[in-house]
Amino acid sequence: MSENNAIFDDPRKVFAKALVELGEINPDVIYISCDSSLGASGADFNKRFPSRHFEFGIAEQNAMGEAAGFATCKKIPFIAAYMPFVAFRCFEQVRDDVCKTKLNVKIMGNNCGFSVSALGATHTVLEDVSVMRALPNLTIFSPCDGPEYYQAAFAAAEIDGPVFIRIHRQKAIRLHNDDFKFTPGKGEILKKGKDITLISCSSMVANTLEAAEMLLGAGVDAEVVNLSTIKPLDSDIILESSAKTGRVATVEEHNIKGGLGGAVAEVLVKSNPVKMKMIGINDLFAVVGEYDELIEYYGLSPEKIFESIMDFLNTF
Repeated sequence: MSENNAIFDDPRKVFAKALVELGEINPDVIYISCDSSLGASGADFNKRFPSRHFEFGIAEQNAMGEAAGFATCKKIPFIAAYMPFVAFRCFEQVRDDVCKTKLNVKIMGNNCGFSVSALGATHTVLEDVSVMRALPNLTIFSPCDGPEYYQAAFAAAEIDGPVFIRIHRQKAIRLHNDDFKFTPGKGEILKKGKDITLISCSSMVANTLEAAEMLLGAGVDAEVVNLSTIKPLDSDIILESSAKTGRVATVEEHNIKGGLGGAVAEVLVKSNPVKMKMIGINDLFAVVGEYDELIEYYGLSPEKIFESIMDFLNTF
């Protein structure tokens, strides 16, 4: 996929725009931040609706509890924090205060994957899907480009219950046209093929599409599926595509233990067991470095994805 004339969107800015528009439409939408309001999509909301923005500082557990409290009062809180803090530090509050009671809280996990790895090992989060996917009642969005991030914000507000939205920091190449419609719980085929099904989400969708073009040059016609809703998973598209191709590979900027690959495998093993490969971080705590370097190091660049899939296909 050529990047000539391509449009790149900053996910945080796209989400910031959507939050302001949501606030204009619905006075019950509020924004909660945890020492990161300016860098976590909330600055514009704060300027437009200062009385509906609540900053809690480095007290994520308290903030999540307050978000649950606001939800009991019919408000629609969007709470934002860096991924390690929102997914791990206040996991008990997410589980007990929000998910057990199915409260209408929208959780923004900022800077997923290697987004801000240069800040240190604690900020390199590769396990958030594994942890959050285990919680009942929780919807999980992992958008791949600007249009998906924008529409996912509105979709989250319409869902009556908790939603976890994974927000990447790196700019994302725009893959969808203006007429695109995001539907929660539904995947989409971005490229049709017949030889192997490639399933991805978030930052890895664009890289997977590039790898698919390389595969086509090698005589392999890959089908590329974008699963931007990780929970509930679109079982139908997984089973229909895998039945056609007979082989599946998942690609994710996440630990393969319990992540997107694990979720897809749970579907396949029950209804259509096929040969499968999971491409991602192989049960490791990652080293620290610059984003592009880490993507290459862990085999997630288009070229490395292509090589992994060719090795997989040559094995069977």
